[in-house]
Amino acid sequence: MSVIQMFPPDKPLTLMPGETGPLIKFDVPIEPVPMFLRFIALWTDNTPLGRDAPTFGIKLGEGLITTVAADGTEVGIPGPKEGGTASCRRLPDDIYLLTVVNHSESSTTWKLRIKNRADETLRFVWVNSNITDDTFQPWMALDDQLSIISGSPGGFAAVRNWGPGTLTIEDSPGTPVGGQESPVVLVHRPAEIAPHGVDHLAFTCGNVFNRMNLEHTFKTNDDKADHATLRIVADPF
Repeated sequence: MSVIQMFPPDKPLTLMPGETGPLIKFDVPIEPVPMFLRFIALWTDNTPLGRDAPTFGIKLGEGLITTVAADGTEVGIPGPKEGGTASCRRLPDDIYLLTVVNHSESSTTWKLRIKNRADETLRFVWVNSNITDDTFQPWMALDDQLSIISGSPGGFAAVRNWGPGTLTIEDSPGTPVGGQESPVVLVHRPAEIAPHGVDHLAFTCGNVFNRMNLEHTFKTNDDKADHATLRIVADPF
């Protein structure tokens, strides 16, 4: 059974150059099987920075924090009994795959922290799972609100993907947003957005005689409804 965790829970972790983030707890099985953490380092829209890789600090139970470099080297993580091991590989587009194994075979707390070694401020998002493919999770980031006017031929909302997996959006152009009787209609959406990517959703608006406050949750492969929900304010001309 797959166990999937996405971090942080509300917004990416922002780290300035040389800054080290807090220790954050993550799940690892009691059995000595791999757990995978896939990280993305976000810089600007559509552009990974591509400079010095971060380092990761891993702490098992009351043991010391051990630095794990993104060079594929497996290191021992001190802890109860046999402790654990960890290694990290740098992948294209500022994505990193960290693998940890709990050799102690005990229910012990695991924590990690990230050090930004790049010369620019970066934002970090990561996904934790015992199945590698399940770490390819998107994070749909929408504009806070779409404001549109009655009779408008075009309104736009930006949509970004902060996650380390490709984002797909299923809603078809021509779909009313905010209910079947809504005057606001989706006329364009990207089929998918790659990690780091940004695109837009486009809408038209029919006749509105009084302000309407609407809400629409898009059908996507981001399973967090609050990520995929757009608030819409439609006003008379």
